[in-house]
Amino acid sequence: MLLGLLSYLKFNQMKKTVIIQFEIEGFHHYPNAPKEVEFLSYNHRHTFKIKCGYQVEDLNREKEIFICRDIVKKYLLKSYGYPCQFKNMSCEMIAQEILEQHDEDDMIFCEVWEEETGGAKVEL
Repeated sequence: MLLGLLSYLKFNQMKKTVIIQFEIEGFHHYPNAPKEVEFLSYNHRHTFKIKCGYQVEDLNREKEIFICRDIVKKYLLKSYGYPCQFKNMSCEMIAQEILEQHDEDDMIFCEVWEEETGGAKVEL
């Protein structure tokens, strides 16, 4: 009985996160790029990979991944067009904006990647 109670308590303390991921085409630039990567100061294209995590309590689809993905994607397309014109926004800036716009949806982190090269993660 005690073992069952301990197991139950341990299970309820586990952090549970639903994660969505999608790609979106976009352009941005780095106005004050260092000389070694001066080419980044010009508008250039990426297939940005967006990954977001949502805190959940229930294990049975408390957040539906297709709905969450579509909400974030529609927000980006409405805000920045297609392909997204992020102007001088860094991956960090894009991730922070997504997180700020969706924190009421229990989003706890957002990652924005430039293909597989690298990116940024912003979390609460």
